[in-house]
Amino acid sequence: MLASINNQHRENGMAAIDIINTVVTNESALVKLLGDFDSSFVGYVYGMRFDEALVLTNDAFKQKVNGIPHNSFLVAAGFHPERYSDAHVIDREVVLLRVLEPVPLPQDNDFVRTRIEHHQRRKVNEKYPSDANDGLDPITAVELQAGGLRCSVLGTFFVDDNGQLRLGSDIENFMSLSRLRAFKPRADALAAIVNHVNPEVLAKAADEANKAGFKKMPSPIHIGSVRYTSTARLHRGKDEPKVDVLIQPTDFLARRTAVLGMTRTGKSNTVKTTVSAVALAAMTDDISVGQLIFDINGEYANANHQDDGSSIADVFPDQTVRYRALEAAGFEDLRTNFYREVDQALNLIQSLFKVDKSPYSGQDLDTFMSSTLEEPDASDRSDHVRWERRKAVFQCILHKAGYPAPARLTVKVPNATKLVSQISRWAQAQTPPATINVPSSEYVSLDEASAWFEQLRAVNLAIRAEQQEQRVPAIGLESSTRGNPWVDPELESYLNILARKNSRGNDFGGYKAITNYKVYHSSRRSSDVTQEVISHLDAGKIVILDLSAGPVEIRTVLSERIARQIFERQMAAMHRGETPKNVVLYVEEAHNLIGKKADLDQTWPRIAKEGAKARIAFVYATQEPSSVHPNILANTENWFVTHLNNDDELKTLGKFYDFSDFIGSLKAAQDVGFARIKTLSAPFVIPTQINRFSPDAIKQQIAVISAARNR
Repeated sequence: MLASINNQHRENGMAAIDIINTVVTNESALVKLLGDFDSSFVGYVYGMRFDEALVLTNDAFKQKVNGIPHNSFLVAAGFHPERYSDAHVIDREVVLLRVLEPVPLPQDNDFVRTRIEHHQRRKVNEKYPSDANDGLDPITAVELQAGGLRCSVLGTFFVDDNGQLRLGSDIENFMSLSRLRAFKPRADALAAIVNHVNPEVLAKAADEANKAGFKKMPSPIHIGSVRYTSTARLHRGKDEPKVDVLIQPTDFLARRTAVLGMTRTGKSNTVKTTVSAVALAAMTDDISVGQLIFDINGEYANANHQDDGSSIADVFPDQTVRYRALEAAGFEDLRTNFYREVDQALNLIQSLFKVDKSPYSGQDLDTFMSSTLEEPDASDRSDHVRWERRKAVFQCILHKAGYPAPARLTVKVPNATKLVSQISRWAQAQTPPATINVPSSEYVSLDEASAWFEQLRAVNLAIRAEQQEQRVPAIGLESSTRGNPWVDPELESYLNILARKNSRGNDFGGYKAITNYKVYHSSRRSSDVTQEVISHLDAGKIVILDLSAGPVEIRTVLSERIARQIFERQMAAMHRGETPKNVVLYVEEAHNLIGKKADLDQTWPRIAKEGAKARIAFVYATQEPSSVHPNILANTENWFVTHLNNDDELKTLGKFYDFSDFIGSLKAAQDVGFARIKTLSAPFVIPTQINRFSPDAIKQQIAVISAARNR
C-alpha cells in the first residue's frame, strides 16, 4: 500500500510523505486515543507537575466538543497527530487528564476590567445578547474567551516494545516548555480509554477465570455508560454517542466490592445488575458460581415497581431459591427445627439469650448457656452416651417451653437395667414405698420422657442427700463405671432447668428463659437449613435470604451462623489443598456487621478480610462508609459510589484512590444510578450512569444462552 502511494506521488515528494504519515497515524493506537483530533482539540497545556496539568482553552473550542464538564477526561499529546512517525521518542505518549476546576490566568484581572467596562457602556436597549460576540469586536471577543483548567494526571498511555498499548499510572517526564496539546476524547476514543486493561492484568484475569472454572475469559459486563455530571444536556444529548463502561466479571470473583450511597440512589439496582451479570457469565460457560444475598429489606426476593414489577427470582426462576423466617408461598423456611438439629438450636438460643435483656439468671442457666450439643464421635462410647442424655433432656426442655414438636416425634430415654435397678431399690426402701413409672420402651413421647427425667432428677437428689447423711461419697445415681455419678454437673443443670428448681430445691425460671425464642423454630423443617443453603450454592444457585420478615434478631443471629459455616467450609477446603467453590455473598447495611469497632476475629470481618483466599467474593452495601472497619475498606478492590450527603462519609471515601476528585459532585448529585466506579482492573475512577436492572433484557440474554447450549 505504501509503495503504491509513493509511485502515484513521485512528482511531489512532500505530498507522498504526508500521505505515508497519515497512514501510519491511522494505524497508531496512541493517535486513536485523540479521536477526531481536528474536532476534539480543546487547547494547550501551559503548566505541568507530576500530578497536575494546566490547560489553556477557550469558549470556541469548548463549544465544538459540546462542553468540557467537571470530572471529564482529556488527553494531552506532544506529537503532531498527522505526523506521528516524525515525533521524537519522548513525545510518543498520551497523558490522561481529569478536569478538576477552572483556574485564573495571569491576565484575568484585565479581562474582568474589560468585561465590566463593556457592560457599563451598554445602552438601555442592549440588555440582551445581540450576536455571538455580545457587542464586542472579534479580536476582543477571542481574547475574553480564554480560560484555564486545572486537571489531575491519571496516567500515561504508551506503546510497549511488543506493540501493545499500555497505561502507566503516572507520568515519566514533563517539559517546562510544554508542547502538549489537549483533546477531549469522545465516542470510540473515550471507550478505548475507560475500558482499557493492561495486558498483564488481562492475563491474570484469564488465569483467575480458568481457576474459577471458566472455559475461556468471560465477556466483560456492560455496567453502564460514561456520565460526567448531573446536568447531562450536552455530553449525553441525543446527538452525542453514549460510551459503554465495561467491567471484568473476574474482578468480582474472590474479591471485595463496596456499594456505597444514600437510600434510593441506586445501590440495590447495582447489586441486581451485578448478580445478573455473574449468573449470565456462569450460564454461558456452564460453571457453578453460588450467590447468596442477605436481603435485609426484601427488595431482591420480591417484585417491586422499580424493576418493571419483577425480581431476581422472577428473572432466574430455575436458579433462585428464596428463604424466609416465616411460612410463605414460594419460600423455603429459613428457621431451624430445634428438635432435630439440637446443636444448631442450642447455639441459636445461646446467641439470642446473649443479646437479649433476659430477667432470668442463675448458675444452672449459665451452665446451660455455655454448654454444647455437638455430637461426639460414636466410637467414643462414654461421651456419646452422655450426649444422648443431654440431647433427650434438651428436647424435653423445648417441649415444656412450648416449642411445637414434629408429628410423631419420640425421644430416646435411658432405661438401662442398672439404672432402673438403682431407682427401684431406692423406691422400695421408702416408707411407704415410692411409685416409679419406668418407660416401657427406649423411645417414648415427649410427655413421658419429661416425666421420666423429672423422676430421675428427684431420685438422684434424694440418693445423694442420703449419702451425705451417711458420710459416704455423695454421687447420687451411679454410672456404669463404679464410683462415678450417672448425673454429671452439666446434665444436672439441664434437669434443673426442666424441673425449674435448682439442686437445693429453690424455684427459678428454668425453661421459661427460652420461651421467647419459639419464633425461630420450625417444626416442619427436616434438615439443617445451613447445609441446605450450602448445597444450593454448590449447585450454582442464587440463594436469597429474605430477612425483612420475622424477628429483627434473625439478621444478626441466623445470618451470622450461615455465613460462619460457609466461611469455615471454604477455608477447610483450601487447607486440604482443594480448590474451594465459587461463592459470592451480598450484604446490605454492612456497617452493622463489619463496623469500625468489630473484632477482626469475628465471622463477618474474617469473611471480608480473609474470604478472598478461600474464593468468597464479598459485596457489601452501606450508607455509612465511615462506620465500616478501616481494615476492610483498605482491602476493598471494587467500588461503586453514588450520592453521599455527609462530609464525614465523603472524607472517609476521599482517602481511597482518586475519589477525592469527586467529593463535591458526590455530595451535590442525587441522580439515581449516577455512580463513580473503581474496579480491580481499572486504574482510575470512572463516572458512570449504571444500567437500570431490566428483567426483559436479561430474559432475552438467558434465552440466547440457552439456545446456544442446546445447539
